[in-house]
Formats: sequence, C-alpha cells, structure tokens
Amino acid sequence: MTECEFCTLMKGKMNKVYEDSQIFVMHSMQPATFGHLLVLPKKHVMIIEQLADYEISEIFEKVNKISTAVFESLGAHGTNIILQNGVAAGQNHSHLMIHVIPRREGDGIDFTWQPKHLSEEEMSTIELKLKEAAKNIGAFEEKPAEPVEMDTKVEKIKEPEGDEENYLIKQLDRIP
Repeated sequence: MTECEFCTLMKGKMNKVYEDSQIFVMHSMQPATFGHLLVLPKKHVMIIEQLADYEISEIFEKVNKISTAVFESLGAHGTNIILQNGVAAGQNHSHLMIHVIPRREGDGIDFTWQPKHLSEEEMSTIELKLKEAAKNIGAFEEKPAEPVEMDTKVEKIKEPEGDEENYLIKQLDRIP
C-alpha cells in the first residue's frame, strides 16, 4: 500500500500551524474560509472508531484550544468543527481529519439542511435502536498505565544522637 497523502504532508511539515506528539494541525489546501484548519491525528486512522476513547478525548481537548486560538487570532465570530466520518459523510481522504472553520456573519457558507419528517412509528423504532446501542456509553477505554521507574538507591536511617537505643530503627535495619 502506498503511504497516505496526509501522512506524507505531516512528515514534510507542509502548511504546519501546530504539532505535538499526537496531532498535526495544518492550513486546509481547499479552505472554506480564511484560516480553515485541519487537525490530523499522527496515528494513521481512517475513521474515528479506530481511535481509543482516551486518544479521542486528548485530540478534542486540543481541537478546543485550536478553536479558541482561531477566535482570538482571527477575530472569528464562530467556528464550525466538522468531522466527516466515512465516505457517506463526505469524507474524501483516507486519513481522519477534523476541520476547524472560522466563521463570520454573512460569510456565505451554509450548513443547513431540510429536516426529515418521520412518522411516530419510525421515530419509536429509531429511538429503541439507539437506546440499545447507547447502553455502553460511559464505559471508556483508559490509557494504559506507563511504567513507573523506581529509585533503587537505599539510604540508611541515621540513629538518634546520644546513648539511647532506638528499637524501631534497629528493626528497620534488619529488613532486607
């Protein structure tokens, strides 16, 4: 398999705005507005379901900070944070990306749609299916614990000065 276009762009640091160990933020090559950014996980995944819960949480904490930076630095009136998850959702590339799009009143971008009118039976069926699927929400995958390095240096406890013997300190000296 050939390498993903966005993995290649990340290696070349193309259009880089921000980077850390988990994400790469770059200017969109096809911006909807001035300042349109793409937040890419460095781990190559195609859809969000391929990330662990803790990875998603950490990425979206950073997306929030990036949105704040867009507000403050560009004077945006709002932002759209969009994740096109799968081809049917409009995803055009084989790498997961989160769009942070600065918005201004009257900018001409329209994300509206016509609401679907469903019957009571259709709504009930959908509601039951979603309730069943949502039972495990809240059971998150936790980040694996990182190994803890222990200091193996042992210091001998000093006995109190004077002629008094301290029984507890002598007992500690016997412990291997």
